[in-house]
Amino acid sequence: MARTLRHYGGVAKFLHWAVAVLLLAALIYAWNLPDSRKVYGYSDVLLWHKSFGISVLVLIVLRLIWRVAHPVAPALTLTPFEAVVSRVTHALLYVTVLAMPLTGYLFSSLAGQHLELFGLIDLDTPFKRDIALSRPIRAAHELGQWAIYVLVGLHAAAALYHQFIKRDGMLARMLPMARSPEGG
Repeated sequence: MARTLRHYGGVAKFLHWAVAVLLLAALIYAWNLPDSRKVYGYSDVLLWHKSFGISVLVLIVLRLIWRVAHPVAPALTLTPFEAVVSRVTHALLYVTVLAMPLTGYLFSSLAGQHLELFGLIDLDTPFKRDIALSRPIRAAHELGQWAIYVLVGLHAAAALYHQFIKRDGMLARMLPMARSPEGG
């Protein structure tokens, strides 16, 4: 039997799904970077990858601010173990989604790469070119990609578990088309 859960508000849902879509776009462009050197414009693919990454950074910061200012009631259907796993996974997701564009920006800056947002806005960097320092930061950025896969996979698996096994209405809390009686 499903229990009624409080929904996230419209702004929280928008920020959640916007981050998800932009993160996916950044990853798709990252996957295409190696092939773009041979087949099509590497610099264009890199420009879009970085632009989506910077957009993710802006939106995840807004999402964190919104979440702190507009907390949602805890889900009533979580076991104590599920509640801990949920909190840890969400915290790691936030840290990783913040770290990815930050390390990308930092290693690009230190590598002396031009930073431009969607071909419209030049992004200056306060950092001097330092290739040696850029290498470990790039490695951290690339490792973060794998962390994103694992964490997003766990997050999606948990949503599907709640939808199809527990049938507790948890997924509806964040679905865009679900009503948000509390607002926000």
